[in-house]
Amino acid sequence: MTGLIRFNGVPAVRWGGRGFDRAFDSLASELFGERTTAELHADVRETPNAYIVQFDVPGVAKEDIAVDVDEKSVRVEATFKRETGEGENVVLTERVTGAVSRAFKLPQAVDADQASAKHEHGVLTLTLPKKNATAQKRLTIN
Repeated sequence: MTGLIRFNGVPAVRWGGRGFDRAFDSLASELFGERTTAELHADVRETPNAYIVQFDVPGVAKEDIAVDVDEKSVRVEATFKRETGEGENVVLTERVTGAVSRAFKLPQAVDADQASAKHEHGVLTLTLPKKNATAQKRLTIN
């Protein structure tokens, strides 16, 4: 079992990848009292006519989300904020703050003009209609 940290003989954290990141974030949270990194988790589904992309954005207002779509790429940025009232003291904080983004390429070009976004119950849903594949055209030689 290489790449594991053992705690009392039990594998606790895998070095590298998300396990290491989570362990580091947890340590940073304990040391500094605030988490400033996060990941935007996404699901991408494909229908014959579109890609459906969903992102978890719990606690983020739609005004704090930016979505950029072009031919074959999608980029989402969300800003996680923390608000405290006057006279309140923070006793414990585990929620993430700051801006995070996620970008990736799609297998087929999408029609950005027809794309839509919906924010509901902490989930951002993008509907990205596929562009019709251009038909092959044989050129006449003059």
